[in-house]
Amino acid sequence: MQYKKFYISDSIKTSVGQKRVFFIAFLATMAIFLAIAEHMIPKPLPWMRIGLANAITLYAFTIIKKREVFLIVLSRVVATSLLIGSFMSLGFLLSISGAVSSFILMSILYSYCRKVFSLVGISILGAVTSNLVQLLLVNAVFVRSSISYYFIPMVLLLALAGGILSGLFGRFLSENL
Repeated sequence: MQYKKFYISDSIKTSVGQKRVFFIAFLATMAIFLAIAEHMIPKPLPWMRIGLANAITLYAFTIIKKREVFLIVLSRVVATSLLIGSFMSLGFLLSISGAVSSFILMSILYSYCRKVFSLVGISILGAVTSNLVQLLLVNAVFVRSSISYYFIPMVLLLALAGGILSGLFGRFLSENL
């Protein structure tokens, strides 16, 4: 018995494969749109954001494979940074590190702890992870001082608020789409 190698183009050739590719592209586009829209909203602090694009990530966990969700996350970060002009800047490096660490944790929680954590809980823990990883990276690479750790309570509070909002939006999407 001989096994056929599977390439992405094989799945795209079928109608189901085409629909799946277009759906993933649509989700990535929605995440990029939300990230750019959120970037345009005035913020009291430059790095403070809600993270509404993560609602698309949460919704995607409920309907597609994890590797496809990861593709959406990477596409969102890279495309958004290209469109706002921050590609390969400090902001991009912080964003990609926060997004990847958050994805890893949320993926594990969604796969193994779905009965313990709701989408809102997964969103909160993902936001906390993202913010803490970014703070640790800034401290390790740039600040090299313990003073940045005084921001942890504020970072956790902002992550809680953003995680709740993103989680509620993600839950709304998963229940209504």
